[in-house]
Amino acid sequence: DSEYPIGEHPIYKELSNKPMPKQRPLQVNFGFYIESLGNFRSTEMTFDVDMYLYMSWQDETYRHNQSDYILISDKDILDKMWLPGLYFANARTAYFHDVTVHNFNLFIAPDGTIAYGTRVTLNVACNLFLQDYPLDKQVCGIKVLSYAHVKEEMNVTWFSDGPIRFNPAINLPEFHITALESSYCDGLFHYTITKNSSRIGYNFFTGDFSCLIGMLRLQRAIGFHLVQSYIPTGLIVAISWVSFWIDRRAVPARVSLSFTTLLTLSTQGNGIRYALPPVSYAKAIDYFYGVCMLFIFGVLLEFALVNSFMRRANKYSQMAEKLRSNGYSPPPVIGEFDSDYDECKSNGNYFYGRMPKKAKNGGIAENGTLNPPKLNPAHFMYEAIRYSRRALAVDQMSRIIFPLTFSIFNAVYWLFYLNRAQEDPQYTA
Repeated sequence: DSEYPIGEHPIYKELSNKPMPKQRPLQVNFGFYIESLGNFRSTEMTFDVDMYLYMSWQDETYRHNQSDYILISDKDILDKMWLPGLYFANARTAYFHDVTVHNFNLFIAPDGTIAYGTRVTLNVACNLFLQDYPLDKQVCGIKVLSYAHVKEEMNVTWFSDGPIRFNPAINLPEFHITALESSYCDGLFHYTITKNSSRIGYNFFTGDFSCLIGMLRLQRAIGFHLVQSYIPTGLIVAISWVSFWIDRRAVPARVSLSFTTLLTLSTQGNGIRYALPPVSYAKAIDYFYGVCMLFIFGVLLEFALVNSFMRRANKYSQMAEKLRSNGYSPPPVIGEFDSDYDECKSNGNYFYGRMPKKAKNGGIAENGTLNPPKLNPAHFMYEAIRYSRRALAVDQMSRIIFPLTFSIFNAVYWLFYLNRAQEDPQYTA
């Protein structure tokens, strides 16, 4: 004020003993403006927030007859004044900003109303519930409590107009801010005074401490996980189905493809798990990876069945060739052609097809067809073709069943979790 030299204003005389205002209960209004959010660490369940705090209360001791507010921006003067004893209950670390000067301002109105604002950065703990990860919503709270004064002494409430606001330019890479809400805490607080007693406050009852909570409702951005997790995983599963179109006699190619996709999927899943805390429950991404692992494991089992049929086919084929090498050459049987593979060809001109039901010891069947004896190479060749066609049938069915089943699983999975994502979670301290 121009009427008084710096430091000589009469109101400064009231700052020597940091007296608490005499009103009972003292009404303190509180609010904050979030400047920036970031550094969400899922493994530690914390995040950083840079905010401006605003508090207002009335102290009749500081009444003055000036026509305008008195501005106090000197940190030494601020240290001499009484300030509400509030603290952030779930902040792990916190610090005030003092570059280039201590970031605060304090105005005193003629009626003694004090408006105090300062900048602070917090590292806040947030309990994450990851059952629906990465299709989850989270509620992170910033809890503010009175440290020393019960409500009969100091009652802290939110500002009635916009108690919590945030910078619209905030753009989190992992979350979208869906809402900011102000509420009040409900809990039991013990403040030890002596060895055998404590000062207890319980909200909404006599002697309770003021407890405010600002809730940030966040929804995880799914785009990153679609590109980095879901789409690559689905493609890996689809690549494993190429095995159904590879020649069923190409054992090394089919086994190598299945094991390569299995190891690739396992490595990708481990990379995601390392970025999350080791929780005791399964997450949505775990179910997806688990089912994808089962599909690739199913491809291996399918090839085991196909290979079993092909080994039997090879056994009968070798027996037929052995009989031929011993000089037994029965008349060929003209049959059907195996459309997928030219593996039933015999002597360059004939194909062994489905044989009629043979008599016990060979001879003529009921339909008059010549029935070869038990050691006829044609019989063994027929068995070889039969098992080969069974293997082919398994591959042909797998080409339809595996993609169809995987599509049904994806439809159920996304419908279930997208519907759950519509539900708003409750805050848990």
